Amino acid sequence: MRKILSIMAGCALALGAVAAQADQLISPTLLKSTERGMFMTSGRYFTAGVDGVFEIKRTVDNGSHCKLDASTGYTACQLAQPKIGTETCTFSGMTTDNTYLYAVCMVADPTPVVGGLKPPKRTALFRIKPGASAAAEVKVKPFAVPVFYNGMAALDGNTLLMTPSVPLGTSPAIVKLKITNHATLDHTISPWLPGSALYLLRNGITVNDGHVYFVGGQNLWRVHITSNGTPALPVLLFQTTVNQVLDDLVVRGDFVAVCEIGIINGLGLNAITMIHKTGVGVPVKLWTGLTQLSGLQVDPGTFGTPGAFIGTSFFQGGVHRYFY
Repeated sequence: MRKILSIMAGCALALGAVAAQADQLISPTLLKSTERGMFMTSGRYFTAGVDGVFEIKRTVDNGSHCKLDASTGYTACQLAQPKIGTETCTFSGMTTDNTYLYAVCMVADPTPVVGGLKPPKRTALFRIKPGASAAAEVKVKPFAVPVFYNGMAALDGNTLLMTPSVPLGTSPAIVKLKITNHATLDHTISPWLPGSALYLLRNGITVNDGHVYFVGGQNLWRVHITSNGTPALPVLLFQTTVNQVLDDLVVRGDFVAVCEIGIINGLGLNAITMIHKTGVGVPVKLWTGLTQLSGLQVDPGTFGTPGAFIGTSFFQGGVHRYFY
């Protein structure tokens, strides 16, 4: 894998970009606004968005919760509906401890507001245990204070790190959710990384090899997790241009791959941007055309191409594969 990435980096230096080949695993007409995707170590793949939480399967599943994409032959099986009580919500952050899926769903407040972001009307933590064709268990716990948590990463079976997507400089930048009762999903939420105007609007977050990588608007940051579990000083790895913004991210080998999108589609360039973990060197950009990716994972071989990027798009919908 490192050899492949080195070759890619060399090509990027020579050509300035890498043209990614793309195909579609799930059509946007079947699943709209797919915000996040997640692989378990078992190889099972899940996505969350406005239509709910789904498992995407390479084969046909005739279960009552499943629907077939006739154009690809893949199946999408629903594990959780986008509902908090009787209200429709939209899934944003999602992660896994490889037993459960954890996700956040938000009921937006439609009241107009001037000069800032309106806090959501209601948000809730979902814990989902996948079954064969549907969920074996779904637990929902509303947050005491509604906050739009846009990114999630699991530290262990009891602890999640989440990025509140709130106005500039609002503290904290990253919070720690600790489950105190698994039967009821009771939890505590405490600050983990203090806020700063440098982090802008927080988004994707992932944990890899003792480090947290997270997106703050136009910046990618790396934070070392100290021996007592607290954050060290954040290190800026990459900053995009003023007409671009970063979204979700995934670690692949020695690189962090980030969804980079044009703020105005068609006037900015959409790409999977690969930055070395040290921040050294020229980033590799895999152009994604007019598809603005909001979620990114690396295929372990589930869909037939190990190492390919599997992307979701809140803006265009569907599940997409990028390989080169």
